[in-house]
Amino acid sequence: MTDGPQITKLIDVTLHDIATALDNGVFTSEQLVQAYQKRISEVNKTFNSVLEVNEDAINIARRLDEERRRSGRRGPLHGVPILLKDNIHTADSMLTTAGSMALVDAGLKHEATVATKLREAGAILLGKTNMSEWANFRSENSSNGWSARGQQCIGPYYPLQDPSGSSSGSGVATALGLALASIGTETDGSITYPAEKSSIVGIKPTVGLVARDGVIPISEIQDTIGPMARTVKDAAEILTVIAGRSEYDNRTQQIPFDTIPDYGALCQDTDISGIRIGVPKEGIHDVLLSVLNRFDYGIHELEKVGAEIIENVDFASLKEWDDWEDVEKFSVLSADFKKAINAYLQALDANPKSFQTLEDLVAWTKRQPEEEYPSRDIERWHRALRAADLPPEELLRRREKSLRCSKEDGILGALETNKLDALIYPSTSSSHITFAARAGYPVITVPLGYYPSHTEEVKNKRGNLIEIAPGVPFCLCIIGRAFSEEVLIRIAYAFEQLTRVRNQRQPFLVPTTEIGDVLAKWPTKQVE
Repeated sequence: MTDGPQITKLIDVTLHDIATALDNGVFTSEQLVQAYQKRISEVNKTFNSVLEVNEDAINIARRLDEERRRSGRRGPLHGVPILLKDNIHTADSMLTTAGSMALVDAGLKHEATVATKLREAGAILLGKTNMSEWANFRSENSSNGWSARGQQCIGPYYPLQDPSGSSSGSGVATALGLALASIGTETDGSITYPAEKSSIVGIKPTVGLVARDGVIPISEIQDTIGPMARTVKDAAEILTVIAGRSEYDNRTQQIPFDTIPDYGALCQDTDISGIRIGVPKEGIHDVLLSVLNRFDYGIHELEKVGAEIIENVDFASLKEWDDWEDVEKFSVLSADFKKAINAYLQALDANPKSFQTLEDLVAWTKRQPEEEYPSRDIERWHRALRAADLPPEELLRRREKSLRCSKEDGILGALETNKLDALIYPSTSSSHITFAARAGYPVITVPLGYYPSHTEEVKNKRGNLIEIAPGVPFCLCIIGRAFSEEVLIRIAYAFEQLTRVRNQRQPFLVPTTEIGDVLAKWPTKQVE
């Protein structure tokens, strides 16, 4: 990096660092956008994490710089670049396609509430991130992070690493410092899984805490939107901005408080005395010994700062869930998808291909070479079509069973029976993530460790990516009741500060452009 002001490297910079530097005139938002754009150009051919850059980002930054000079900042996100997943509609030149060529040039009349809230807070919507096409709800034999528009996104910690999904690009771009943070979406693991594999923090909020309108949907019951950031505090600060009731999403009317908490203010110290945390070890499976050892270490660290750990917490429904046939188990979500995607297509204001139904998408996708059918199948769409034909009373029975297994006989039952505030797990490989998804409960992931040097490579089912290898990250999952984000953030922050796992390893390829490089080339008369 060029000699100049001592500024934290962009791969590690925090919201506080950026806001302070902008307030003090160390650099401008315009200069920061230029630095991020250069970093994207440096590494995007390797990682394919960013689908497109907002062509208006520089002009937006200039306007926000002028506003800051004239009247001060709106808040901590003023002039700060944020990336959004490519299923979140923005009222600008950027496309919203869920990674598919099918929705190129299609769009809604109204911008997603989450995008509008970020704009109102002064954030710069820097671009859209690559994702598993259709949020991993098209193919059984595709690969995480692949889309027809963006091609194969690669994880940051090992060559050809599986980035997980479906918010693949949001995780990778954040880990590489291509923006301060990103916004992801989750139906079942789509924030938490890629956050784990990029060694960052992911907050999957309670369903209804953040408005979902303007997002290409999977399920009205399970969909949610959340921040993906390099620190717990940054993710918490962004959550405060995007959370809240919206007239466009009835689910947000369930928020039990009138004022959104200042989640970032909870990130002050590591004292979590009196917080009761359960460890449901019966539900931990398919986890390597190296991960379990780090998990035990993490438990001891939490005990040191006052957490009360309750071991061997059971889920009454675990065997029933594991014995339940997969096709029936996931049929409710499949039926949700057909209903939700039909409604989305029919609400499009711009719809150049005149899609109205899932059947239209099936027929179109089969004919398009860039969609790589049948090499990448459409089996999940076929399941959705079959599930939608089930009798309503049968779908209701399955939904009630799913909710009971996940809630009363699952997470909520374990929390209530043992008088717990939260549950913790190592990695995202067990059924707890799906239970939280079905129940609509919040999950936070925090880096826990990296696979050691003697770890053998494990490839994904398609055989084109590597899921497990030396240096690939794994995480701690923290799960709680609906709208319990405050206590989960306290636990996550304490764990992060005690362990500082993310600082222990760098991605295998890191962009070299820093803000100092932009400052060095900036005309002196324009720098304040």
